[in-house]
Amino acid sequence: MSLWVGTARVDVDVPVGTEMSGFAARSGPSDGVHDPLTVRALVLDDVALVAVDVCGLHERTIAMVRELLGDEVREAVVTATHTHSGPCVAFERLGPHDGAVHDAVVAAVVAAVRGAVASRTACTVRYGETPALGIANNRRHDDRLTDPPAQFLRFESEGRTAAWLVVLPAHPVMLDATNRSISGDFPSYVRDRLEAATPGALCVYATGAAGDQNCGQQVDLTYDVDSSDERTFAAAERIGTALAEAVLAAPAREVGAASAAVAVEPVELPIERVDVAQARAQAAKWRAEIAAGVSPQREALLGAWLHWSAELLAGSYDHVPDAWAGTVTAVTLGDVALVALPGEPFLATATRIASQAPTHPVLVLGYANGCPGYVPPADEYPHGGYEVDDAHRYYGMPGPFATGCAERLETAALRALSTLPEAASSTHQENQAHP
Repeated sequence: MSLWVGTARVDVDVPVGTEMSGFAARSGPSDGVHDPLTVRALVLDDVALVAVDVCGLHERTIAMVRELLGDEVREAVVTATHTHSGPCVAFERLGPHDGAVHDAVVAAVVAAVRGAVASRTACTVRYGETPALGIANNRRHDDRLTDPPAQFLRFESEGRTAAWLVVLPAHPVMLDATNRSISGDFPSYVRDRLEAATPGALCVYATGAAGDQNCGQQVDLTYDVDSSDERTFAAAERIGTALAEAVLAAPAREVGAASAAVAVEPVELPIERVDVAQARAQAAKWRAEIAAGVSPQREALLGAWLHWSAELLAGSYDHVPDAWAGTVTAVTLGDVALVALPGEPFLATATRIASQAPTHPVLVLGYANGCPGYVPPADEYPHGGYEVDDAHRYYGMPGPFATGCAERLETAALRALSTLPEAASSTHQENQAHP
C-alpha cells in the first residue's frame, strides 16, 4: 500500500545585518550565515507540511501563503522549527520585523509546496521512534525528568528513502545569545546527517511540543548569556548527529497508508490583558534596575520589556482581540496521526493528546500555523516563570494566555482526530490520477 509523497526545498537569502529572533538579550543583528535558512515542504497526498527555519511565524503569514496557494493543496500546515538563530519575520513578535526577508519566506513556502506537489511519487510509509535520547529536559522543573524520544516517518519509493519527517519536543537553543550567525541550530545537523545517509532524500524536521523542553542544560537564555562550551556549533553538531544516528538505528514498521485524511478545528485562546497601572509600575521598576547598573544582556532584555510597556501604554495593543483565534490541524496516515498545534505548547499537552487519541501513535507538532506565545497547562500557572509571566512581552501581546488555553488546544485536537478515519484499509481512488 502506498501514498503519494513529494518534497521540495527552497533557500532564503538573509542579508548581513538582519535582526535575529529568539533572544531578547542578544546584543546585535546577524553578522553572517552559518546555515542557509531553508524552507522544506513535504506533501502527503494533497496535504502540505512545511517547516521554516525561523523562531516563529505570524498567522498573517499563513493567510498570505494560503491565499497564494489557492486550491493547489487541500490543506497546508506551516511550522517554524523555532531556531533561536533565525531572522525576525513575525510582524514584531519575537523581535523587530524584517519585511523583505518575510516576503522572501512567503514566496519560498509557496514555491516549495508547488515543487513538492509536482514531485509526488508513490511511497511506502514507515513509522518509528528512538529510545530515550538524553537530549531534552524539562527546563522549568529540575525534579521532572522527561527525556522524550524522537518520532519519525520514513517514506520509501522503489527501494530507496525519498523523505524523512522527524519530530522532537526540544527547544533549538544549543546556540546561545552570543551567536550572531544565521543558523538552524541542531536540527540542521539532524537533516544533514539523514540526507547524507540516504542520498536523494529530503529531511523535514519539525519541533514538537517544546514549550518547557530544552536541550542539555536547564538554562533560560532569554535572561542571560551562557558562555560555556555547551552552547556552540560543535555542541549543536554533536546533539544533531546523535539524534540522526538514533533515527537511522531505530526500527520502523510499515504504515498501511493509501491516503491522507485531514481535519481542521478552530480554537480561541483568551488573553489576560495587563492593565495600564500594572504596566506603568513594571516600567518604573525596570528603569530603576537599569539605572542601578546591569549587564549588557540584562539591559537589552529590560529595554525590550520597556518597549513593550511603552507600546501598551500608548494603546498599540488595543486593537488586539481579547482572544487569539487560530486552528488545530489533524492528519491521519493509516493508523498514524499528526497533530499540529499553534504557539508553544508544553510536552504535557502532547502527552495528553496522544494518550486519548483514537489513532496511535500520534506525532504532535508545535509552532504551527501561527505562534502567538506560550500555552502552558493549567497546573503550570502557580509556578509562574518566564513562560507564564513574561514571554508575552517579547511576543508583543497585551498579556499572557489565560489559564485553560492549553486544555482548549487539547480539546480541539481530540475533536479533530475523532472525525478522521483510519485509512489503513482504504483505497484512495485519486491516487491513480496523480502525476
